[in-house]
Amino acid sequence: MKAAAEHLTPVTLELGGKNPCIVDQSANLKVAGKRIAWGKYTNAGQTCLAPDYVLCQKSIKDELVEHIKAAVKQFYGEDPKESKDFGRIINSRHFDRIEALLKGRDNLTLGGETDKDDLYIAPTIITDVELKDAIMDEENEIFGPILPIVVVDDLDKAIEFINKREKPLALYAFTSDSAAKEKITTRTSSGGLSFNDVMVHFAVLTLPFG
Repeated sequence: MKAAAEHLTPVTLELGGKNPCIVDQSANLKVAGKRIAWGKYTNAGQTCLAPDYVLCQKSIKDELVEHIKAAVKQFYGEDPKESKDFGRIINSRHFDRIEALLKGRDNLTLGGETDKDDLYIAPTIITDVELKDAIMDEENEIFGPILPIVVVDDLDKAIEFINKREKPLALYAFTSDSAAKEKITTRTSSGGLSFNDVMVHFAVLTLPFG
């Protein structure tokens, strides 16, 4: 900031943290699945605004996962590796870091395939992830095409978990419940909050970012 100030250079201060995505029982799960898949797997998950993980209740988890899987197939075909629209990991160092998050897991619902020569990691979903799992460590931003699905008891538990961590750059919530929207808005703090979509708030030039 000091160096920038000497030349009146514009600076953006950006929050860190992992971007949570809440999906509640009132949400349109087909729409949620498609938009989460788009936001998570764009540029192979290497965007600062990508949803890092999903928080949802057990009653909707399986249906939501199926909608995400259907969207991945729609976007990238039967084999994302062959798709001209699915990206690669930026370098081998980050490939190794992301691949290590998959080691020894038996709860992969989608993907998990890797090819270091091609720097390819498939669009991946990990289900039944516990809050204490290493992949949920707040210093371990995934920044890759791996989506953990975390089951919580209710919205209050989701908010409680989010608030125990660093403020995220973005927070996403899929819900059609006005009371839930109000609760999330008043009880959380983040760089940006979007309902029923992901990442698009960045495109609104009149909104603050960071």
